[in-house]
Amino acid sequence: MVEVKSAVKKFGSYSAVNNVSFVIYKGEVFSMIGPSGCGKTTLLRSIAGLEDIDSGEIFIAGKLISSASKKFFVQPEHRQLGLVFQSYALWPHLSVHDNIAMGLKARKIRDVERRVQSSLELVGLPNMGMRYPAQLSGGEQQRVALARSLAYEPRVLLLDEPLSNLDAKERERVRVELKVLLRRIGITTLYVTHDQEEAFVMSDRVAIMSKGEIIQSGTPTEIYEQPVNSFVANFIGRANIYKASLQRASAEGALISLPELRSELQSTFTEGIFSSDAFSVMIRPNELDISSQETKQEGNVLRGTVVAREYKGSTVDHVVKVGDANVVVTTHRFCKNANVGGDDVYIHVPPEAITLIHS
Repeated sequence: MVEVKSAVKKFGSYSAVNNVSFVIYKGEVFSMIGPSGCGKTTLLRSIAGLEDIDSGEIFIAGKLISSASKKFFVQPEHRQLGLVFQSYALWPHLSVHDNIAMGLKARKIRDVERRVQSSLELVGLPNMGMRYPAQLSGGEQQRVALARSLAYEPRVLLLDEPLSNLDAKERERVRVELKVLLRRIGITTLYVTHDQEEAFVMSDRVAIMSKGEIIQSGTPTEIYEQPVNSFVANFIGRANIYKASLQRASAEGALISLPELRSELQSTFTEGIFSSDAFSVMIRPNELDISSQETKQEGNVLRGTVVAREYKGSTVDHVVKVGDANVVVTTHRFCKNANVGGDDVYIHVPPEAITLIHS
């Protein structure tokens, strides 16, 4: 439905988007996440027609809408896109009905009343037409902005940090409603956010951006469990990452050395995946077992000293000094060793919890 080929966007000498290519399939929710300034919003604005790319091409439904080399540019109002801004951009002096109707009238669409009412029903606000934005909650304002974008039946919906203005509880509630709505109407969606949890919950596929480039794209499961490098591993969730070297490998697994931990660990890596001597390993904190007594499990046991415990309500992070580095272990109240005490502890590392990543 949406295809971006080798897109480049510069602001002076700064490349906000650097040779980016990707495809969003029909009916798919595709999210872009990354640190501030990585280029995700610039890409969204380029698709919307609010920015003109300096190189590359953009297609919607197989039709060219932007090409620098061909000097071809379709104006935003002719791209059949819906756009929801971070601020919602609702007119405070207009009613909900008139906020939605304004765009329809500007496009000279005839059945304004039907479309306004239909879009309000779609987002669950059928009786809110006569209210004003100031009379609505943050979640309701977000839904009005969405209704306004859906009223003229766009082919693609672009969402730019749509939940960032809501508090944490409201954001969790509204994102569930939004996910259900997007699945129900089946509209192709590009979702830009800085919140990785939000992107994972909402999306069929996710793209991780850094410095104007897409570093990795895939399903949320692929991104979390198989990060391509240490940047993605660090950016997505919490991770223990250490430099490693191969001691020996076979079809059953590999023995790896971790100098920072002054330890060797058995992994489920197979010999065929070691393409170079330089690699790191990632171990997620919630996939480790911690005990104040030496475990009876064989192999992959690290002995260390707790230097800090961070209580986070639903979980506790134990920061353990092992060798010359720290290992973070996350427990919850129903873990068998949730209340581990004392400073001297033992950490069991399941071989399958060790993930190979490129340095």
